[in-house]
Amino acid sequence: MNSDLEKLRRRPFFFPLLFPVLVFIAVVAAAAWLFDARATTVVVVVRHAETEVGTDPDPGLSVDGRERAARLAKMLSQARPVRGIDAIFASELKRTQQTVTPLSETLALPLNVIPAATWNDLPRKILRSHRGEYVLVSGNSTTVPALIEALSGEKVELREDEYDAMFILFLPQISKKKVMRLRY
Repeated sequence: MNSDLEKLRRRPFFFPLLFPVLVFIAVVAAAAWLFDARATTVVVVVRHAETEVGTDPDPGLSVDGRERAARLAKMLSQARPVRGIDAIFASELKRTQQTVTPLSETLALPLNVIPAATWNDLPRKILRSHRGEYVLVSGNSTTVPALIEALSGEKVELREDEYDAMFILFLPQISKKKVMRLRY
């Protein structure tokens, strides 16, 4: 009888609970990791390509700009993730639409034109309607930095002559948002 009492004293009360608690913690950590991976929205933001020189208040793309738009379409259609781009947005400016039209046609995706009056609602729309998806947005030298800041909280600068900037925003629900700047 005394030996039974000593065995209980040697083995703490919480020891039998230790394994189930550790398993529970591991399951919760794995679930959080999976949820975060699936809930990450990826937004590719580009400034429109080079424009025609002239007096038109809404110029289209120049020859160089059309070539750059074709390169963008080729790059994103070949390097796309398993699911591919899910949505494409552009402002109502001709040049922003022409920059992403080749990719829109290649992927057979509609080009969603966002009027200037509702451009500020785009970050909310992306996060609400496209959570966990891959989204491409084409804007201009003022709307691109504003969109990136609204989505990620990070400020970026874009020179007036910088037509090859591409920003890839990783927007997870749980962990830190990241912005990658590339050239195309």
